[in-house]
Amino acid sequence: MKNMGDGRRVARVEREIQATVAQFLIRGFKSPLPGLVTVASVRMPADLRTAKVYISVLGSDEQKEEAIELLQERAFEIQNFIGKELKMRYCPKLTFYADHTTDQVLKVEKILHELEIERKAHGESTDDESDDE
Repeated sequence: MKNMGDGRRVARVEREIQATVAQFLIRGFKSPLPGLVTVASVRMPADLRTAKVYISVLGSDEQKEEAIELLQERAFEIQNFIGKELKMRYCPKLTFYADHTTDQVLKVEKILHELEIERKAHGESTDDESDDE
């Protein structure tokens, strides 16, 4: 039963770290980050000593790389902010990674859209169209 509680605790701390890093991006960064930067998710082991912070950047590949580098350079400052905000026994060591989920979703949506156009070009009706008739 203890493992179930640990899982909930880890998930709660991951959410708190995610929200706190997002707060830092809004309040703590004096210079603007390249692109539109959001904290997509945080993953932590059960000991809560480290945190993988996945960042989503809407912009070019260069902007994504630059944003991740800037965040990693300021990781210590962000860790200090987390330590003050969350009052944790140990502040996790942060490592920033690019989150590719948004890119994958956009690719799938583009493919689906192209398939829909192709289907309409061949005169096939879709479920949505037959429902309207």
